[in-house]
Amino acid sequence: GKALEVNREVNCVIDFIHGCEDQLQKLKKQKEKGLLYGIPVSIKDHIDCKGHVSSGGMVKLLGQVKEEDSVIVQVLKSQGAIPFVKTNIPQTMINYDCSNLIFGQTLNPLNHQKTSGGSSGGEGALIAGGGSLLGIGSDVAGSIRLPSSFCGLC
Repeated sequence: GKALEVNREVNCVIDFIHGCEDQLQKLKKQKEKGLLYGIPVSIKDHIDCKGHVSSGGMVKLLGQVKEEDSVIVQVLKSQGAIPFVKTNIPQTMINYDCSNLIFGQTLNPLNHQKTSGGSSGGEGALIAGGGSLLGIGSDVAGSIRLPSSFCGLC
């Protein structure tokens, strides 16, 4: 619910991962719960989740539904984490802003007149807004560090 609220304000979520409730019910029945048991985790758009698109913010990649989870999502699930949303990124992930032609602009949750940063800007905005406890992004040239600093996170 909180992720929906934050998304309405700053446009940071691009997709909800259906089946996360079923995953939690299966986990409850397992003997081994895992180190991240029950923790909801947000996932940056370019990281593959089975049954979902990883668009990279590019129209060209829409409609290409992934057939399996990426390794990081597999590991998270094996440790009991519950991936529940995918978050916005700039087109091709090469920008210090977080906007693309498919999902639009993600705003800074602390000041809607400012950017959340890029390229993990959707993650930064969602976490800073209180919509996710833990998120998975990526960082080559500041893609986590910039959104973190822009959104008051560390």
